[in-house]
Amino acid sequence: MAHVDLSVRIVRYFVAIVDAGTYTSAAERLHVATPSLSQQIRKLERDLGVTLIDRDHRGVRLTPAGTEFLPIAIELLAVHDRAVAVARRRRRASRNQLRIGFFATVAGDRTRTILDRLREAAPDADVQLVQIGWGEQSEAVLEGRVDVAFARPPLAATDLREIPVLEEPRVLAMSAQNALASKRVIHPGDLAGVVQVNTGIASEAWRNWWSIDPRPDGSRARYGPVVHGTEEMLEVVATSEAVAITAESVVSAFPRADVAYRPIVDVEPAKLVLLAPLVSQPLIDELIEIVTHLS
Repeated sequence: MAHVDLSVRIVRYFVAIVDAGTYTSAAERLHVATPSLSQQIRKLERDLGVTLIDRDHRGVRLTPAGTEFLPIAIELLAVHDRAVAVARRRRRASRNQLRIGFFATVAGDRTRTILDRLREAAPDADVQLVQIGWGEQSEAVLEGRVDVAFARPPLAATDLREIPVLEEPRVLAMSAQNALASKRVIHPGDLAGVVQVNTGIASEAWRNWWSIDPRPDGSRARYGPVVHGTEEMLEVVATSEAVAITAESVVSAFPRADVAYRPIVDVEPAKLVLLAPLVSQPLIDELIEIVTHLS
């Protein structure tokens, strides 16, 4: 066989298909056309000389070659992303830049204090806030798109530091006209049969924890509309019977007359952490010190 130069992009397509379960779902996540995705995978298989994926009406199924190739492909992508991340972070560090990833409320009511103290400690630094999706909290740091990120656990085990920031209650967000809005507090049992939003590209473990799935009695959540961010989530709950579980800081950050928020009792509180790379860098270390002293 001739020498094969693997395209990282196509390898990423292969892993995305396996993760999504169908070509159509993977194409939506990757923002590419399904026929184009199929062509790229066939090209990968031609280059390698083996079939990696069998496709039928039930979805995709790995061949023995695909099963063996998958963990190596995942490792290849991880090494590639770490290498790119190192270069990106070092380039920004040389320019005295710090990109801070966040979604929804950044660090809640501590945001202004944290940023003010960072600017006092490093007045010449270029500090940038960068919004990321809730399904890419760890990945954004690992890939170097941001230097650090304020993130909501549970998070998959990664080569990152997790610095605790705060804990806060979880609340139920729903239409102001929803019958549950008449309650002062929500118990997990009140959610029986209620349709909840499905948090899109976030991991199943992350979605299940935030949805209290399974319930204390062992019953499972019932999922409905797929949402990809806080603003979209609130728009959906405001205009439908679907509800969503979120953190208390969202209440003050996103007040809406057509959305009711009620505290949920007898459940674990939501946590916020700062994700940072293992390697020390001055601006990152300064931010970690500030967050640690406030916790």
